[in-house]
Amino acid sequence: MDITFAEISRMTLFRGFDEQSIELLDLFFKDNAYPVDTMIVQQGVLQKRFFMLVAGEVEVQREIDGQILKIAEIQAGQFFGEINLFDPGVATASVISLTPIKTLEISNDDFRTFITRRPDVAADFTFQLAQTIARRFRNNSGQSMEAEFNTPQAIELGQQIDNNRMMA
Repeated sequence: MDITFAEISRMTLFRGFDEQSIELLDLFFKDNAYPVDTMIVQQGVLQKRFFMLVAGEVEVQREIDGQILKIAEIQAGQFFGEINLFDPGVATASVISLTPIKTLEISNDDFRTFITRRPDVAADFTFQLAQTIARRFRNNSGQSMEAEFNTPQAIELGQQIDNNRMMA
């Protein structure tokens, strides 16, 4: 593995891991490098890989009705494709490298092997991953609710309710 212990130990998913545990990752995770402007994940294509971004930056894009929408930028220390560990499927967004990047990747099949062969390390990793997914979901749910309630229809409905209260 060309990626160093120092690079990996800074990542949230490996908080508290010792050097020996991180060295075991070499058995299951593959390191990879991509040049700038590379499509790492393509929307609409079957995906079975989880990516941890060790160096560089990527952009998450989603095509809706022929328009490309920027969803997020992901930087070193973060990850994407986490759902593929548990439920591989068609990608709902594309991921493109904005800079040259270095990743650690694991397929759904290799993740199952990781859990079977190293349940102690896999449990710590999975717990950290689940916490991060839960935080993302909580944050995104709040944004989605705010977006729902800030539509013209929702605002108009709220104004009608307020007007009805004033008349009552």
